[in-house]
Amino acid sequence: MTGLRIRCALTGDAEDIAQVQWQSWQGAYLGLLPHEVLIGFGQTQGTGFWQRVLCGQRDGGEVLVAELDDEIVGFISVGPLRGQLPGYQSEFYSLYVLPEAQGCGIGTALLTQAGKTLMQQRWINAAVWVLEGNQMGRRFYERLGGSELGHAKPLSYRGKLYPAVREIAYGWPDLRRAAWLVDQPDHR
Repeated sequence: MTGLRIRCALTGDAEDIAQVQWQSWQGAYLGLLPHEVLIGFGQTQGTGFWQRVLCGQRDGGEVLVAELDDEIVGFISVGPLRGQLPGYQSEFYSLYVLPEAQGCGIGTALLTQAGKTLMQQRWINAAVWVLEGNQMGRRFYERLGGSELGHAKPLSYRGKLYPAVREIAYGWPDLRRAAWLVDQPDHR
């Protein structure tokens, strides 16, 4: 895609990242998440949250943004695995692209750069958690060779568990063999 640039996020990008996530959540999760989670989202995942994340990146964690015509249209955050999934060491924490920019290869470009980042840090496998009902997200990861790992957990939000809303794990046991990672151009 011409004009697409992927770069490391800066602290000044926090507001744009929060907006991309907010708009993506509203488009993707309406009807999948409880109303109180969608409404309370801005309080926990807003600009302040992303400023703290971007100021405190360490231990191999990184946030990348996708710019199209100098506007941030997507982002991905990655780092060491949170929790435990046997055989996995790293994780794609979040991947969001503005609804109007989806379907253009931006998500794949972000995942590619993030996968390269993980491999540079000597992590050869990665997992991602996705809402069970998020069919679009699940198809995206499956198209890119992600395998359902057979692990599920209830959604946890602000210390509260939502057993009716489950997240399921997908994984790539060897990023070095992922065609989407090897065959994609570098957008940096």
